[in-house]
Amino acid sequence: MLTARAEQILNLIVEDYISKASPIGSATLAREHNLDVSPATVRNEVMELEQEGFVTRPHSSAGTVPLDKGYRVYVETVASNSPVTIPPESEASVRTELTDYEADIDDWTNAAAAALARLVDNAAIATTPKAPETRIRTVQLIPLQDFLALLVVVFQQARIRKQLVPLTAPADSEDLRAVANRINQAVEGLTWSEVEALELALPPLEYMFFSATVDMLKEEDRNRTRGHYIDGLRNLFAQPEFLDAETVQLIVEAVESGRLARAILDEAPREGVVRVVIGRENRGDALRPMSVVITGYGVPGEVVGAIGAVGPVRMRYSRTMAAVRMMSRMMSSRLENVRGV
Repeated sequence: MLTARAEQILNLIVEDYISKASPIGSATLAREHNLDVSPATVRNEVMELEQEGFVTRPHSSAGTVPLDKGYRVYVETVASNSPVTIPPESEASVRTELTDYEADIDDWTNAAAAALARLVDNAAIATTPKAPETRIRTVQLIPLQDFLALLVVVFQQARIRKQLVPLTAPADSEDLRAVANRINQAVEGLTWSEVEALELALPPLEYMFFSATVDMLKEEDRNRTRGHYIDGLRNLFAQPEFLDAETVQLIVEAVESGRLARAILDEAPREGVVRVVIGRENRGDALRPMSVVITGYGVPGEVVGAIGAVGPVRMRYSRTMAAVRMMSRMMSSRLENVRGV
């Protein structure tokens, strides 16, 4: 249990290190913050913090650098209670930008990630809104050639999947429209488990499209990182922690393979709270040098997505948490308006 003075000194070390990105000396700390104690007292407190694993020193004569444990104290005692808010003009600009893109869910999500990356000056990720269980809105069948049709499945959260289906016999647009109508009557508004439970006696052509529709439903639910957008990697790589070429290469590989997105989204909270995951608290190896601030957005129980920021452990937690919280609130509001909730 930290004393009030030790906690104050620890939080000042974290704030100064976030700002300066260089080790913080005890004498400088005492002088710049007008602490009502001597530099020697500050030095003794810092030594205690080092022994307890809150801070470390790169070498014996250097200043102090916070460790994950120290950042955790800072987040829970300072950043979580910070009055930091996003300037109204910035919020208005983001709201206008999202409104401009709301007709296309992918562009809208991409714009949200880009806006958050600008606000926090780090990387950001956003996922398209997704129902807890995917439900079918409509099925369409489009003839392309005598023996080829396009199956289009539209899901209730405005996602679309398409699949080419070879035919064993020619079918014209009227035939396919009739098949699509019968399938829609059976599956509209259902999840894949509900569709699979249906006991339908279907002729071969309808059964083929019905089975393909069920497979697309299953795939949509399995693909957890579907529809995610990452923006602001240039901001991340501009940070002093990521100037090493090998580190950059590892992060790029994690992005390209999808490991980074999966690791980030694995940390997303199920409820509408902002979650902060610091350094080695992350379960994914790709995130160990970084911190994640992430939350959900959407219409609870209907459609939900995730929005979050990623940066060095030395990130501006107060501003990042405020920005993530604002984006979640704004995206939920826009989604409710679009859906008429």
